[in-house]
Amino acid sequence: MSSIFRLILLLAISLLIAGCNSGRVQELESQVTELESKLEEVRSKLSDAESEVGTLKSAVDDLNSAVDEFQYTDWRIAVSNVQSAASEVESAANSVESSVDDAVSAAN
Repeated sequence: MSSIFRLILLLAISLLIAGCNSGRVQELESQVTELESKLEEVRSKLSDAESEVGTLKSAVDDLNSAVDEFQYTDWRIAVSNVQSAASEVESAANSVESSVDDAVSAAN
């Protein structure tokens, strides 16, 4: 009789341990799902930042072109074009900064 009791006790302990492991597995699976979601959000934010960097590069190219106008255009027109292009660069740089901040926030 005592061996049957031991067997039942061993079976009960095994089921208890298996139940604990099952809960832990579910908890870990939940954490993995949460981290995957967070990773996707960070990737999206980084993609946005990359796009903003492209816009900034374009604005810098436009500024360089406006500066080159001093060689062949009336300086009054060139100054106006440079000011406009510089404003676009500033705006694009602010957008890059904001996008990077969003990506950093999403990562934390």
